[in-house]
Amino acid sequence: MAKKWPVAVQAGFFDSLANLLSIGFSLTEALKFMEQTERQLSVGVHQIIESLKEGLEFSESIRPLIEAQAYHQLLIAEKHGQLSEVLEELARFDRLRMKQLKKIKAMLVYPLFLCLILGVLIMMIRVFVFPQIQQLMPDDPVQSAPSLGMQLVKLLPLPILIGALIFIGYWSRLDAISRAQFIVKVPLIGKLFRKYIAYYLASNLATLLRNGLSVKEIYATLSEFKSGSLIHLLGEKLHAALMEGQSVKNLVNRHKFIPNEIVKFMTSGNTIPEMANSMTAYSKLMFDEMILATDKMIAFIQPAMFVLIGVTIVGTYFQLLIPIYNSVKGMY
Repeated sequence: MAKKWPVAVQAGFFDSLANLLSIGFSLTEALKFMEQTERQLSVGVHQIIESLKEGLEFSESIRPLIEAQAYHQLLIAEKHGQLSEVLEELARFDRLRMKQLKKIKAMLVYPLFLCLILGVLIMMIRVFVFPQIQQLMPDDPVQSAPSLGMQLVKLLPLPILIGALIFIGYWSRLDAISRAQFIVKVPLIGKLFRKYIAYYLASNLATLLRNGLSVKEIYATLSEFKSGSLIHLLGEKLHAALMEGQSVKNLVNRHKFIPNEIVKFMTSGNTIPEMANSMTAYSKLMFDEMILATDKMIAFIQPAMFVLIGVTIVGTYFQLLIPIYNSVKGMY
């Protein structure tokens, strides 16, 4: 059985399949062609073909190989058409994501190289320099006793480890909506995640609207998704609110990561094609803003790394100079 594809392989698959479908290949023909010509994809594509022969839908056949959000979008496209368009959009999203990751890696090369050199330097200072300083210092039981600050530094990893374990346990009990509520409040990351959710919801809803589904049908469709996923839980809540006559705006106010613009489009009273156009334009806007937000985060990474390196260097100097200062002060 093939393993889940990396982002680069997933993007290549979506791109190739979208191109083949756009020039007139059927889905089965396109997959067979890719199995024969794409060596990197052949094992996974063969698995998809075998699953299709067993009677599974395309989205279910590819599900073990791709990410959950891509599966949900393919499920919608397969149910309501426009598979080629959604594949192109998924390929574009994955390629831009890889581009941003390459930017991050490129910006981290120099700071990480400095960190490596600094780590080696600190290790050499601790191994060779500190023992020499200790030998030069006069024997003084008061001075040799570890300070309160040093004791706290040595004990610091324990509460950090306990706190991390408590947080992991707490996080594992949260559902997808509660996790999203938490992430949007995190500085820097929260803003980016909010834009991603807006893009993700708007692009899925645009696909459904372009195929003529009413608001009620959309809410019912979202509730059919994988149990426990964010889009499934939202579908359940939106569907329940609609059936009980509750205000959708109140639901949005309780869940801050749901964009108000989406609700405005859905309750505008416009025709379904007009809502589809608005949702499509909004999803593209959120995608562009998401890329801009990522670029700003990337620009922040390198200065932050240099600040960290600077603080580490200053701390190391203090560790060297304070014992020398104490020993010199004790001589007078």
